[in-house]
Amino acid sequence: MKKQIGILGGMGPEATSKLFSLIIKNTKAQNDQDHIPVLIVNNPKIPDRSLFILGKGPSPIKMLVEGALKLEQMGADIILIPCNTAHFFIKQIEEKIHVPIIDMIKETARYVLYKYPEIKKHGLLSTAGVCRTAIYKKAFEDIGLEIINPDTLYQQQNMTVIYGKTGIKAGSKTVPRKILLQSVANLEEKGAGAIISGCTEISLVLKQPHINIPLINPLKILAVKSIQLAGYSLSRSNIY
Repeated sequence: MKKQIGILGGMGPEATSKLFSLIIKNTKAQNDQDHIPVLIVNNPKIPDRSLFILGKGPSPIKMLVEGALKLEQMGADIILIPCNTAHFFIKQIEEKIHVPIIDMIKETARYVLYKYPEIKKHGLLSTAGVCRTAIYKKAFEDIGLEIINPDTLYQQQNMTVIYGKTGIKAGSKTVPRKILLQSVANLEEKGAGAIISGCTEISLVLKQPHINIPLINPLKILAVKSIQLAGYSLSRSNIY
């Protein structure tokens, strides 16, 4: 049975648009009617997830739940969240709804184990909120893999890259990429055999041609998994 996909978005809007685009591009289709019905709640007013986790801002949970309920009422059969940090709140959201949320973090862990079984240490580029919650660390440790975080200086730089006046959320690309590559070098020195784009904004500016080791994009993994769970075929059989 074919299913409708719901996207709980706005965190940020460009990452939401990118996930929708990835679903379209990776669905096998000959015409409009072959594509998946996708419902999107794009609410950029949801309080910042990292700031709340760090004790510096209001809780996003109420608006996350409201968005998920709206998707459910609109007819979504599965829900996707194109925000890594928001995955920390999945259980609290699922308690209020009756449709499943696809866990991008766990799907990423399963993917790297399948795709790169020889790589045991993965470097994580993320927000401070993701780092603090250790959601990647737990998901990867559960299947025998290790997550490596950048040294403190680089982690601080990454937050500026994402949130600063010339950061990714403000629309910048080139300067943030150069700074992120410093964190990549730091993670490689610490033994990382692959890099995880653990913030959807990072995946917008850092691409595989920019680094010499595998770059894992959780947003793409989520898109591919959602196509499969919705009962549709992938446009390329070797994606996942």
